[in-house]
Amino acid sequence: MDPIYRVGNDVHVLPSSLPIPGIGTLVVNAYVILARAPVLVDTGLAMDGEEFEHALRSIMDPADIRWIWLTHDDADHTGNLERVMSLAPAARLLTHGLGALRMSTWWPVPLDRVSALQPGDRIDVGDRYLRGVRPPLFDNPMTTGLLDERTGAMYTVDTFGAILPSVPESCDDVSEADLVDGIAGWAAFDSPWTQLVDHDRFRAAANEVARLQPTAIFSSHLPSASGHMARQLVEVIASVPARPPFVPPDHAAFASIFAALGAAAPTPLA
Repeated sequence: MDPIYRVGNDVHVLPSSLPIPGIGTLVVNAYVILARAPVLVDTGLAMDGEEFEHALRSIMDPADIRWIWLTHDDADHTGNLERVMSLAPAARLLTHGLGALRMSTWWPVPLDRVSALQPGDRIDVGDRYLRGVRPPLFDNPMTTGLLDERTGAMYTVDTFGAILPSVPESCDDVSEADLVDGIAGWAAFDSPWTQLVDHDRFRAAANEVARLQPTAIFSSHLPSASGHMARQLVEVIASVPARPPFVPPDHAAFASIFAALGAAAPTPLA
């Protein structure tokens, strides 16, 4: 894991970085919202288990967590969910109901602690409401982001993710070229269905982010972005359907990635 940091008065970021040889780095963020009823948004990577717990304890006693907002059931968001639910016995799990059922096929999710979540739902966390939102871009149909109605911060899940040359704490420290190329490339890879959509309808969905006028954008795979960047980020996302599709690496390129990681060469195709 990377060092934790604070954005605003009451949000802590728990980041990890995944190096992608020859391409850049992908950040994986979880968030702690220090509301009156504290909220953990996602649970990081399983391989960070002890580090993730240590980072969480440096912010608060995990037993004080009251809500775990799981944006979707992908592995980079659920990695420490079972651990955290054990550490936070009073916490409720807020997530897509079908996502909770799907997770229960690989570990015994305590379904009596699950609150099924839909976009539009408003959750009272003591000193504010958190509203479920559907981001315009997603790789998982269970995706549910959130809007902090008190601060105006919007948590956009995988939307606005980017593979970057390096990952600072703020998008203000990323060059415009790296930000645009990184977001567009990630979107084409992570949500290839964008090649199939009606461009005008997709742009209208992306513009919903700007319409909400977020004060900050907190993506699962991007440094924090100030609200003034929302229109620029939306324009990048809205352009994705017209961009070239992502082409996955062939075996030779895949082997070079293995070599850069110091791993044994993968088995070639027959």
